[in-house]
Amino acid sequence: MYDFMFYCNASKRTGYGHLSRCLNIAREISDFLNKGTVHFIGEFDSFSKVRINNLGFGLLSDIPQLKQTSVFIFDDYTIDKSIFIDVKEMGHKVCIIDDFDQYNFDFADLIINFRFNAHKFCMQTPAHRLGLGFFSFSEELTQLRTRKMMQPRKEKLDTVLIFIGGDDRFGVANKVIEAIDQLLIGKRIFLLSKQSNHINMKHNTIEIVNFVENMSNLYECVDLVINGGGLTKYESGYCLLPNCAISQTSEQHLDTIELAHANLTFDLGLADGIEVNELVYKMKLFIDEKIEMQYEAMKIAYTLNSTNCLAKEIIKVSK
Repeated sequence: MYDFMFYCNASKRTGYGHLSRCLNIAREISDFLNKGTVHFIGEFDSFSKVRINNLGFGLLSDIPQLKQTSVFIFDDYTIDKSIFIDVKEMGHKVCIIDDFDQYNFDFADLIINFRFNAHKFCMQTPAHRLGLGFFSFSEELTQLRTRKMMQPRKEKLDTVLIFIGGDDRFGVANKVIEAIDQLLIGKRIFLLSKQSNHINMKHNTIEIVNFVENMSNLYECVDLVINGGGLTKYESGYCLLPNCAISQTSEQHLDTIELAHANLTFDLGLADGIEVNELVYKMKLFIDEKIEMQYEAMKIAYTLNSTNCLAKEIIKVSK
């Protein structure tokens, strides 16, 4: 059995999304391994190093010179093509997680794009694995989805999670907070943010939470998620949580629109330039008219075994 090398970066500056989804895949792969090891390569802050070490995976700062053929899984938006070529020329297998179809290389052994309706915008090759059937969710989120599938939907809205992401470049979280305070009364609001500034709400209570290792703990205790248009909208949908997305980039917004058309999120628009009154109007529309429709769509669109399916495809590359 080959060794598996995950190439990504993770810090408060870059965010933790790439590491999180790689850890999900690595955990699933390790369950299949009789021999072989899993390592992570990249620049990681102390928080990320603890996460990797706690799961028993190795940690490397750069691509090693390996005598044995290994499988490299790359998950980085900024990686240079020459690195892929160097690894391939060393005789290793190359798997690429490619959200935006920017690494469609004919030498890749596997290209993974697990966005919803990825087949619409990818130049598909035999190496591609596309769509929600290959999305990587953590074991904890899968357990949470399983529990929620067996429970009736909670209709009362008591708690809201705001998670714009590692880089709230337009400062939209404060606008969301102001909009919620105009729209709701007596609710508990969680703001997941690296900022620790004190925030007052007139009609609701708010708690600022630092980045956490196990998102399922937060998802389990909230009733609505307002996210920054990235992977959180997928995790929310998987956990049967009503969610709205205010996208940070035009690429994220295109993805959000695809999900919104299928009632898997609600599109609040692009963060750049959005105003509080617009957020109030759109969130009210969602809460009043769209939640039930979204809940039913989320039950159907996601499957429990998508991480397992993806791990198996990566393992096939090693054979």
